[in-house]
Amino acid sequence: MKQTIRHIGMFIFMHIICCALHAQRFTNITLDGAQTIYAIMQDSQGLMWIGTDAGLFSYDGYHGYRHFGDCTVANTRVNALAQQSNMLYLATANGLQAFDLDTYAYRPSTATAAGTTTTRKTPTELRVIDLRHGSDGYGSDVYALLPTRRGLLKGTISGLYLGRRQIAFCQGTQPLVNALAYDAHRRCYWIGTEGALYRADLQLKSFTRIDALNGHSIKCFALAANGTLYIGTDDGLFSMAVSGTISHYQHDSHDASSIPNNIVWACYVDKWQNVWIGTDNGLSRLSSHTYYIYTPLYKATLSNEGNCLHALCQTRDGEWWMGGTNGVIRQGKAWYRQNNSQHPLSHNRVRKIYQDREGGVWVCTDHGINLYDSRSGQMRNFIVYDPTRRYSTAWAYDILQDRQGRMWMASYMGGIFVVDRQRLVQTVTAATASSPSATATLVADVHLADHGANALSALHVGQLVTDAQGMVWASTGNHVDRINPKIMKVEAVPADDVVNYIMADARGNVWMGSNGKVRCYVMEGKATWPVKPREWQIGGKVACMSDVDGRTWVVSGQECCVIGLDGKSFRFKIPQDITPMTIYYSPTQRQVVMGGNDGYVTLNADAPTASVHPRRLMLAGVMVNGRQLQGAMADGRAAGSDDGRVKTLEQAPRTMDRLVIESDENNFTLQLTDLPFSDHPSAVYAYRLEGSDHDWQYMTHHNLDISYNGLPHGSYHLTVHAVDGEGNIGDEVYRLDISILPPWYLSLWAKLVYTLLAAAIAWGSLKFVWVRKRLAEERRQKAEILEQVDARMSFFNRLAEDLKSAVGHRSFDEILDLTNSYLGIQAEKVEIEEPELSPADQRLLTEINEAIEAHMIDSDFNVTTLQEIVGMGGKQLYRKLKAMTGKTPVEYIRDIRMHKAALMLKEGKFSVSEVMYTVGFSNSSYFSKCFSKAYGTTPTEYMKR
Repeated sequence: MKQTIRHIGMFIFMHIICCALHAQRFTNITLDGAQTIYAIMQDSQGLMWIGTDAGLFSYDGYHGYRHFGDCTVANTRVNALAQQSNMLYLATANGLQAFDLDTYAYRPSTATAAGTTTTRKTPTELRVIDLRHGSDGYGSDVYALLPTRRGLLKGTISGLYLGRRQIAFCQGTQPLVNALAYDAHRRCYWIGTEGALYRADLQLKSFTRIDALNGHSIKCFALAANGTLYIGTDDGLFSMAVSGTISHYQHDSHDASSIPNNIVWACYVDKWQNVWIGTDNGLSRLSSHTYYIYTPLYKATLSNEGNCLHALCQTRDGEWWMGGTNGVIRQGKAWYRQNNSQHPLSHNRVRKIYQDREGGVWVCTDHGINLYDSRSGQMRNFIVYDPTRRYSTAWAYDILQDRQGRMWMASYMGGIFVVDRQRLVQTVTAATASSPSATATLVADVHLADHGANALSALHVGQLVTDAQGMVWASTGNHVDRINPKIMKVEAVPADDVVNYIMADARGNVWMGSNGKVRCYVMEGKATWPVKPREWQIGGKVACMSDVDGRTWVVSGQECCVIGLDGKSFRFKIPQDITPMTIYYSPTQRQVVMGGNDGYVTLNADAPTASVHPRRLMLAGVMVNGRQLQGAMADGRAAGSDDGRVKTLEQAPRTMDRLVIESDENNFTLQLTDLPFSDHPSAVYAYRLEGSDHDWQYMTHHNLDISYNGLPHGSYHLTVHAVDGEGNIGDEVYRLDISILPPWYLSLWAKLVYTLLAAAIAWGSLKFVWVRKRLAEERRQKAEILEQVDARMSFFNRLAEDLKSAVGHRSFDEILDLTNSYLGIQAEKVEIEEPELSPADQRLLTEINEAIEAHMIDSDFNVTTLQEIVGMGGKQLYRKLKAMTGKTPVEYIRDIRMHKAALMLKEGKFSVSEVMYTVGFSNSSYFSKCFSKAYGTTPTEYMKR
């Protein structure tokens, strides 16, 4: 009886575990600024478009992008979406809106929506869009449309209509019809109402109510390629398989992977068969990935206790064993842990799980090794010692079976222990027969340590593998030893780096992973030792490796490099943001399992081959100075702002081949996407901005954002490439030209102003130099004048002294002689040719001549002074002198002075300066000019004649 109850309990437990493992996992997405999701659709390039209570959003798998501004007409509830060519039409609370997918700008709508025309001044709320028929006249009471061969089906607040004819599908008052759908698999129509789900035949004559959904408000439908019908209700999401099986998904506050809210407004199945759900509390995605499944540990164990997995093993009967920091999980059956009364384990820290050729399961822990007893379902613990009992397997790290059937055990600070398997099993079984929890002990047949004839490179042995020639390889920290099991000869394998992991593939080749590279010693065939290893530079620390159908999967962080001996390699990002500590390949299921903290990822072995030829990336968004760039509203303002001051996009980011931004917008982020919700693993990428970056930058974060800050103005070229398994740059997947305009002070107009300013400065400088030269010339002339003044003063002083002496002697002759001596002329007046004049004119001319003679030496003597002397006005003097001499007063005065200067120069007794001052000139240049004009030569040359 007890045995029957145990079997029933085990069956129920296994059924619960299986249901948990196959439970659907939702990915919940928050769109900043929106809460309720009313409409979902996907465009031809795979981008998702979301209609929310706040407006239109797009989603690329990494970011949500809003396409409306606060307090704008686009900031309204979007009830439905429909695409026609490059236009996305929105049925909103503000009527019909049109969004250009090529420019991300709102355009004046030319389409007709159910419930409005574009000529209405007051927009009517729309719930549906009819682009196929272009019909008009639907009121806001129309909730669903479905084109059929028989006409257009309309779901309204008052029931179902085919054209204008109402179709009664239930007794009594016809209910509100929220949703309509055509099902090609079942060849029927689905009608969703407030309270029930109906199935109608194609002739719309037979209607069947689905009792399982009675009482539920049906809000939306979505059909998958396999015929599964997804039904959104006020009580969560339902799915109905073609077989009729119905599943129900509801919000669970304890489960972050459940739908975020039970009120489901929208359902949509994309081209990769992901199911998108719009709820009252955000967006959710039910992934149908075929290439991976993530299983959180609590779903596999139905326990909230965690376990960081470090060891995985699938036994030949298909049973999975998982060990880590909290014991060993025998999937679906037992969890072996320290101090567990039902399933005890010697220690919770599990290092290795191994199945030998006879089917025995061995578990290495930090307190010896445990041998699983399949009859009792319990573990038998044992510790192996060396003959001196100084070293033991108390900290057992690895175990394997050699070709002779012996068990090799690696120990921390204990070396390697070798024991015959049969003796080992018999000893352990006998020692624990009476007390299963006891620890059996025995002495090893062979012990290898770091001393003696066959010394290991170090005492700490972490891993053991066997190559194609039957040799045992042991990793000892920074070293690797190769051991001949027949003669126990130890030979060190050269290594120039820390060895983190060693592995033998199915062909017996030995692989070593270090902090930046992977080595392979090809031991298959007729290889002779020593063998020169092949190397791959992967650029990261190797955590674990596994042979998967002839290719080695190398885990480094959250990336996996797939390496082949044929020279081909590629890498991909490990999904679900898990950092694996261990990896195991199941050849029978062709699945790779990667275990990490509190969960594991199961991947299809063929899935990563999609990374060999990665798809091109898409630019989904651009951020400048921390703000998202958006297209324009219909009035030209930026969709992301209500003041129009935000820069607007001229085209959609995904259609850009060139980005032009202002100099003060040089802090920007390019938001690329590979649509991670598509059914393929993401490749690893590297980028370089020519004109800024000298080296390739590897994209290691959880999105594909590329950011630059403070770039100087100029032209740049961005390229993004996939990275292969060795970290080499592979195929180009994206390119973009970027131009940062110069600041205003470096613009063309500014440069023109600078040119003009430079010309002005140059002209000013030249003028300054010219003025300095002129001033220098004036200073020279002044010095010359001063010299001439000194000479004149000296002349007059000598003349005064001599005249004073002559006057003292009262000798007229002496005075005459002095005059002749100093002036070089007779003491008579200057002879001036006088024309024949009347007596009165003659007297006037004589008076003028005498006045000029009397003031010959006075440089200030001019026409005005002459007028005063002769007592005539200026005009009268001018007419008289002009009539008498034919010259103006100025010319007449100058001629008399020049005549006297010529007489003095002709004598040769005076210098030019003395003559100049004597005839009333103070400027030598002007004197020379006037003299040259009168006599055709300079004073100096005239004096030399």
